[in-house]
Amino acid sequence: LRPIYKQIAENQNAEIFSANTLLVILGTSLLTARAGLSMALGAFLAGLLLAETEFSLQVESDIAPYRGLLLGLFFMTVGMSIDPKLLVSNFPVIVGTLALLLGGKTILVAVVGKLFGISIISAIRVGLLLAPGGEFAFVAFGEAVNQGIMSSQLSSLLFLVVGISMALTPWLAAGGQLIASRF
Repeated sequence: LRPIYKQIAENQNAEIFSANTLLVILGTSLLTARAGLSMALGAFLAGLLLAETEFSLQVESDIAPYRGLLLGLFFMTVGMSIDPKLLVSNFPVIVGTLALLLGGKTILVAVVGKLFGISIISAIRVGLLLAPGGEFAFVAFGEAVNQGIMSSQLSSLLFLVVGISMALTPWLAAGGQLIASRF
């Protein structure tokens, strides 16, 4: 990608730069679809490839106007795939899985942070910030269902857990701040 983007950057044509970025994303998405994987995974991989180039800031600037709209569509799609009845019928399982996710990731990140010489308070704070599930989980679970690796019911349950964990992020951040201020 670097030689192509260097050539485009030398021409100083913003429209061609944007069109090439779109072509890379669509092309990677189509390649993953042809390989039997989801287009969302292809778009994710394209983002990883583009982020590794020295033109990543320009790419980010070009897609900024669409970012909010696409994030809104993404989370609306995720929200529409969540079944509220599943939350009620599996509440103890969801709470337990949520506790396992948040607690496990907090402890893991805190231990790794401590191993790298970060103070225990800072390590716990970072652990709390990184504890929630991420957007990639939605892509991974969707792909697992498409490939027959995971049932749609388990995927829906995990969607709920990840969605709730993401919604808890402000409170986890506040908890980390509280811990840092007390110690």
